[in-house]
Amino acid sequence: MKKNWTFLYITLCLSVGLLACKSKQEIAKANRTNVDPQEVETNRAIPKMTFDKVLHDFGKVKKGEKKEVTFHYTNTGEADLEIEIVTSCNCTTLDYSIEPLPPGGKDSIRLVFDSSEKDESETIDVTIILKNINPENGYPIVEEVKYKFELVQ
Repeated sequence: MKKNWTFLYITLCLSVGLLACKSKQEIAKANRTNVDPQEVETNRAIPKMTFDKVLHDFGKVKKGEKKEVTFHYTNTGEADLEIEIVTSCNCTTLDYSIEPLPPGGKDSIRLVFDSSEKDESETIDVTIILKNINPENGYPIVEEVKYKFELVQ
């Protein structure tokens, strides 16, 4: 009988401990993003970047050439879209707005690719990190577009 009570006590302690850990993890996740834990749970409206294209092919590019492309997008979500940063490799110069874009609004990300330092063909990622938080995981929303080129001598 004593074994049954001991087993029950240990099981109860572990269950309470696991529930407390889960709650602490959710609060810690919200704190990492500087968002009130209640806001993560209740604010479900998010923006959505819908691009006219997510991959641009520059085709054949001679070493030293500069190429330009603009990725157009629309906020098809239900909240203002706010870009924190857009980043890519050192061969890419980026131009974009950090002003809030309301639902239905349109904007673009312009980039200039400089092939001077490239030695081979490649596909380059352009990462867009929003200030907006994904309510499902508590982290900033991240989008991505790409461009590729075939390097010729």
